Amino acid sequence: MAGRIAAALVGIIFLLAGASKTVNMTQWRANARAQGVWTPIAVAIPGVELVLGACLVVLPLSTLILGLSTALLLVFTAFVAAQIWVSSDVPCACFGNFSRRAPSWRDVVRNVVMMAVLFFAAAVA
Repeated sequence: MAGRIAAALVGIIFLLAGASKTVNMTQWRANARAQGVWTPIAVAIPGVELVLGACLVVLPLSTLILGLSTALLLVFTAFVAAQIWVSSDVPCACFGNFSRRAPSWRDVVRNVVMMAVLFFAAAVA
């Protein structure tokens, strides 16, 4: 039960992130472009977040979904860390228009915590 709740919490965050990007896709794509993200990837990210989020919330625990979600967070975290490293002032846009500040270590910590929660969910599943 605890693993299910943990996975669902991360799923809700994924759903919020994907939905907030989808609400203003033009701004999301502009921010992603400014960060050097290829357009096809920028277009795909909100949908991937929505699908994985829904799977984490609705479906029974699955090592495949937990693994894909963790891998996505790992890629996001590496990308955010690289943006911080080069002192990017482009908005993170992690949550669409609700994230108008530059990437920070707070974003890295948030993602590491979410990965830990997913590991916990996998361990107790």
